[in-house]
Amino acid sequence: MDARFDHLVVAVEDLDEALARWRAAGLPAERGGAHPVGTENVLVRGPRPAYVELIAAGSEESNPALDRIRGARGPISWAVAVDDIEAAHAALVAAGFDPAPPVPGSRRTPSGDVVEWKVCDVDTGPYDDALPFLIEWTTPMPPGPADGAVVASISITPPDPDRVADLLEALGFVPSRYWPRRVFHEPNGPVIITLDPLGEPVALGEGSWTMSWSGDDGPNTPVSVSVTLPVEGHASATLDGVLVSTSADRRRFAAAALLPAVDDAFARLRGDLADWPDPHPGGSPPLEEEYSRETEPERYRLLAVRSDAWIEAITAAGLGTAEQVDPGTVEWMAEQHLAASRVTVVRGAPGTQPVVVGLFSDETFVQVGVGEPVEVLERQPYCGCDACDDGSAALLAAVDDAFLLVLSGGVYVVRERGRFVRRSLDGWNGSGSFTGGEAEQWLADAAAGRRTDGVVAGEPWLS
Repeated sequence: MDARFDHLVVAVEDLDEALARWRAAGLPAERGGAHPVGTENVLVRGPRPAYVELIAAGSEESNPALDRIRGARGPISWAVAVDDIEAAHAALVAAGFDPAPPVPGSRRTPSGDVVEWKVCDVDTGPYDDALPFLIEWTTPMPPGPADGAVVASISITPPDPDRVADLLEALGFVPSRYWPRRVFHEPNGPVIITLDPLGEPVALGEGSWTMSWSGDDGPNTPVSVSVTLPVEGHASATLDGVLVSTSADRRRFAAAALLPAVDDAFARLRGDLADWPDPHPGGSPPLEEEYSRETEPERYRLLAVRSDAWIEAITAAGLGTAEQVDPGTVEWMAEQHLAASRVTVVRGAPGTQPVVVGLFSDETFVQVGVGEPVEVLERQPYCGCDACDDGSAALLAAVDDAFLLVLSGGVYVVRERGRFVRRSLDGWNGSGSFTGGEAEQWLADAAAGRRTDGVVAGEPWLS
């Protein structure tokens, strides 16, 4: 049974004013439509399924759902989406809950379309603040705006966190290693659910570490949501009782416009190569024997296909030309421990650095780099053993980030007497000893033209 965080319900008095507040904070919001019970909503969402629902009474009638919304302000409930609501209902009954029978629900959008679902209240009634409700979408919503909010995590302070933890575990959510009854990961999704108060982390023995902090700067907001947007920097705002923290994501890069074409090519090229889940969900430690084990190395060929999809998207967009070259003629700056089986060089407009994609060990390892000789910016998988496997989603995202980086232009690498600083999508990594701020200064000096020796830089491929 698949389950994931679906949406947070926030009651407001005036939808138009709420819509304006969230938009003013940089969060795209749009009218969602009207429900048969008399409520109306605004949706704060992006291209992924999870979202925030702002809801208000749109009728003077009286019924349990409408009366609950009319008398409330701020976050009042949240929903867990399941692929089979009957199976989820049975799982909750087996776990000691007494959920109501599933009932149909719907919403008519401003364009006149009808979106339908089944819904199941788990506790005392509609929009309960103690437990989430279940929803199974029978008419899936299309993706939201491409520049909309992608929900990354939600933190709530329920009356009984352990009861919520029981519910999430019954639905298949994966508890964290360090806070096994407070932090939960979706079985197949990116949203992290935190139940406050966290308490003390669980010690995992020698070699483990955690970071935690207490809220010394005032009372906790009952609900907080972190979202990513195609923006620069970070921001936070309290909107209708919800602390919303915003951070930048890959959509801020111009090359992200190629991702739909990459996805299309990838779906066509991958054949029967399958995705696989993270074998260590919630940060669970690998077994000792996994460090010397490679169960299915051939599955990593999926990463080579993703690289091929990027190359196809780049050339199809007219941004460059691709050529397979003799692997023996390619000079890599980093020492190579494996022999390349296929190398493709993609050349763009004058001023850009060539992108070099190397496939190694029967195309189960991928390297993405720039320049001649080639500075390697990303290598996946890290080593190929079972212990270091993060699941296909994380590895494919790393390949995507490498292409976004190389196509974004700017300074890639700065070298000086055995030390180097290599830019990453959201920071840098390097080799050698650096004083505080020195590595960042290297990159800044190179970008400003104050440093030219040992610098690999190029123009953006698209803007």
